[in-house]
Amino acid sequence: MPWDRPNNVPYPNVWWTFCAPDPDRDDGALATYRVEDLTEDRIEDAIKLYTEHFLDDEPLCSYGRIRHDPPSYEEVVKFWMGVFEKKMTIVCYKEGSKELVGANLLSVKSVNDNVDFANLIKSERMQKLVAVNEYMTDTVNLFERYGVDKYLTAYGLSVNNRYRGRGIATEILKARRPICQAFGLRLTSTNFTAIGSQIPAAKIGFQTDLEMKCDI
Repeated sequence: MPWDRPNNVPYPNVWWTFCAPDPDRDDGALATYRVEDLTEDRIEDAIKLYTEHFLDDEPLCSYGRIRHDPPSYEEVVKFWMGVFEKKMTIVCYKEGSKELVGANLLSVKSVNDNVDFANLIKSERMQKLVAVNEYMTDTVNLFERYGVDKYLTAYGLSVNNRYRGRGIATEILKARRPICQAFGLRLTSTNFTAIGSQIPAAKIGFQTDLEMKCDI
């Protein structure tokens, strides 16, 4: 059975707050940021964020030119919408602003999940992207390696270009700890495919179970 967010965990919820440099200040002043659940009224903004600040930067999506191939782009947006429906995606805001600073597409993967991507993904470029990620996930087999029946996974960490270089990605990843605690999850994992996410992940203690060279 696919995992559903339990009703006993408040939604929406603020998961993490932190201070980081404010791009709208020239004096290096800090602003307060919060990481919270994505709500339905901001879904279009989240799609815009991932379209403009993720698809051309993430190596696999960039190489496959997912944003610039209409069938592939349509499928990736449909995939995002499916993830949003699980109400686990988190977004980051600067206090006093409605601008989307960043986001992380989160989902809970269960051992009994049976998703047939062949029925969901038809475009050749998206099929290749999914195949690479599925290969990495299946090779490690986290369920057996860590003795869990479910874990928190992710399908993309994005930070608005205007806010990069301020440690925002690291802070968004830190929110996974209280999220896992709230939902009783003992493990979180991601196929980190870009240096911009690998470095923050290493900073907060993510362990490398598989490393693959990508010459693109």
